[in-house]
Amino acid sequence: MIAARFAANLDWLYGEHAYLDRPAAARTDGFNAVELQQPHLHDVAALTAALAGLRVVLINAPAGDWAAGERGFAALPGQEARFRDSTLRGLDLASRLGAARMHLLSGLAEDTPAHRGTWLANLRWAAEQSALPLTVEPINRRDMPGYFLHTQAQALALLAELGTPRVQLQLDLYHCRVTEGESLSHLTRALDLGVLGHVQVAGVAGRHEPDRGEYATELALLGRRAWAGAVGLEYRPRAMTSAGLSWLA
Repeated sequence: MIAARFAANLDWLYGEHAYLDRPAAARTDGFNAVELQQPHLHDVAALTAALAGLRVVLINAPAGDWAAGERGFAALPGQEARFRDSTLRGLDLASRLGAARMHLLSGLAEDTPAHRGTWLANLRWAAEQSALPLTVEPINRRDMPGYFLHTQAQALALLAELGTPRVQLQLDLYHCRVTEGESLSHLTRALDLGVLGHVQVAGVAGRHEPDRGEYATELALLGRRAWAGAVGLEYRPRAMTSAGLSWLA
C-alpha cells in the first residue's frame, strides 16, 4: 500500500495509459491522492468520474499556451486580465474537482521591481478571490529557462512581503536541488516559517524516480514535524510507472 502522504502526478506518471484511465491505474497501485498539472484540457465531468475515490491535493491553474512557451502570467505586466481569467477558471475547476489547493504559475520574466510589483499585486488579488490555499513554486532555470520565480530566497521574500497565509510555498525538492545544490535546509526553513503548502520530489539525475534514497532525510523530517500535507511524485518514469514504484517501500 502506498503511504498516504504520497500523491501521483497524473500528468507525469502513468503515461502508458490514456489520461482518463490514469486515476484507475493509480488506485490499483495503492494511491489515494493525486495532483493534476493540466486538468483544464480534459472534459470535467469525465475527469470527475474517473477521479472518484481519490483526493485531488493540487491542481495548476491554466497557464496559457504551453506549446507556444507560455508558463503563467503572475509576474507579467500587461497580462493582468489573463492572470485573473486563468485564476477564476482554475478556482472553478478546483471546486468542481474538490481540489485542496491550486498552483499559480508566475511566467517567464526577469526579477525586476516592475515584475515583482506585478506579481505581488496579482497574488494579493488572487488571495482575495480564493477560499483555497494557493501555492507558488520556484522552478529551476535549467528545465524552464527564464522562469520568474526560481530561488527559495526570492520566493520566501515575496511571500513575506505578500503577508497572507492564503498563498503558500510549493517546494519541489528536485527544482530546489538543481538550483540551490541541496534541499534539506530550505525545507527546514519553510517548515520553521509556516509557509510550506505542498512538496514534490523527483530524482535529480534525469528527473526519474527518486530511488537512490536521496530524499530520505527530507521525508523523515516531514514525519518528525508531523507535516500534514502531501508529497507529489512529479517525475518521468524510466519505464512502466508501476514497475518503478518499488522505491516507495
